[in-house]
Amino acid sequence: MLSNFLPDEVTDPTEIKTSFLKIRGKTLIFGNVVYQIHNIASIGLVDLRSTATYKKPISQLSIALFVILILLLIYASFFGFSSQIFVLFIAIGAWLIYDYKKTITKTIERYGMTIYTNNGLKKILVSRDKEFLKKVIWTLSDVMNSNEPKDITFNFETLDMSDKSIEIQGNIGAPVVSGHVSGHVSGHVEGDVVNWV
Repeated sequence: MLSNFLPDEVTDPTEIKTSFLKIRGKTLIFGNVVYQIHNIASIGLVDLRSTATYKKPISQLSIALFVILILLLIYASFFGFSSQIFVLFIAIGAWLIYDYKKTITKTIERYGMTIYTNNGLKKILVSRDKEFLKKVIWTLSDVMNSNEPKDITFNFETLDMSDKSIEIQGNIGAPVVSGHVSGHVSGHVEGDVVNWV
């Protein structure tokens, strides 16, 4: 019964492709998972680049040479093989074999942000941009080392960040309401009040 609630293997990393990573207060949210930031043991950057080899499509030159090869075979069957036709036949055949075996090697750019939790769980959030992940890591590190609640959203598709955090310096002696407020809101505020639009 207890094994139903425990993860299968805590040492295997899980790669996650997510659209958004949200920091809300002291929680980290991605997909349908919510982590308490104080339960995160470490974060880091890993290189997940890989190379893929593809077979190159047959070129138009190879198709034209194949047609010439067929015409040479027809010509040779009617008039016999001469040494020039035989050399041309070998050259075209060698080119066709060379072109058929050509491959393209492509590097796939992928990077990951590792999240290790206190219980040994390891998640890897995948992105194509290394600098964006560095920005996410530094921001999350700042949140981990701060006592201020944050409201930050990272968009992994458009590679941008929106910070809707409110910074309050000192005791203002009144409740704080963020976002869009309708109706009458009043409070006693002393000192300079600055309104940013």
